Amino acid sequence: MNPEFDEAMPPIAILINGGSSSGKSTLCRALQARFSELASGEPRGLFASVAFDDILLKFCTKMYPISFVSAQGGDTSKLASKAFNDGLAAWEYIDDRLVPDENNGKPSLRLELSHWAHRILQGMHQSWGMHLQLGTNLIIDHFLQNEEWYTEVMSVLGESGARVFAIGVFCAVDEMERREADRGDGGLEVRPLGLARRSADLCHSHDMKYDIVINTDQQDTDDAVDMIINAMDRAGILKR
Repeated sequence: MNPEFDEAMPPIAILINGGSSSGKSTLCRALQARFSELASGEPRGLFASVAFDDILLKFCTKMYPISFVSAQGGDTSKLASKAFNDGLAAWEYIDDRLVPDENNGKPSLRLELSHWAHRILQGMHQSWGMHLQLGTNLIIDHFLQNEEWYTEVMSVLGESGARVFAIGVFCAVDEMERREADRGDGGLEVRPLGLARRSADLCHSHDMKYDIVINTDQQDTDDAVDMIINAMDRAGILKR
């Protein structure tokens, strides 16, 4: 039986948190498609999808870091940044290894936004709250790498009055690194190697309470979506 969507109830915010290359975006697309089927054209049952990665669309490509453009096989000569971490790029990837041979020499990259880029991220977070206040259900694809980002997002969701359903996405590091190496075709999906390993550690380090945990190396996407729908039903967020 399809869920009922009560116009008098607050909107729903499904917050999906996990490391880079853990399978969040695939899960978000499948979940959004499933809700569209269940809604059967009822606008109250539809979900808009927003993501941390949307921030890339806010930057001129000249503000991309050398490491990111190099991973795409692009022309770095046109970038504002002329050297790693010179303060001119919108963000950088910082290797958090304590010694070069740590992780068998594999990098462990943390994303670091410039002050200007972080203001844009704050604005994105605030815009999600406004969507919710206007009554739009959201699926939020994020990797809450920093405590500050986690606090910002949870504050925005709390102030919006939305019903929040939090999903933790986990994946074995070896599998994430395999996906990371295979990822993309020279476009924006490409990431420098090492982000998956470090972001997976950081994004789950804030004592965040998940309503359900998904392991994408152990569950296929359709099964994961079924688990989420059933868990939301048991939590009383969906009436069926």
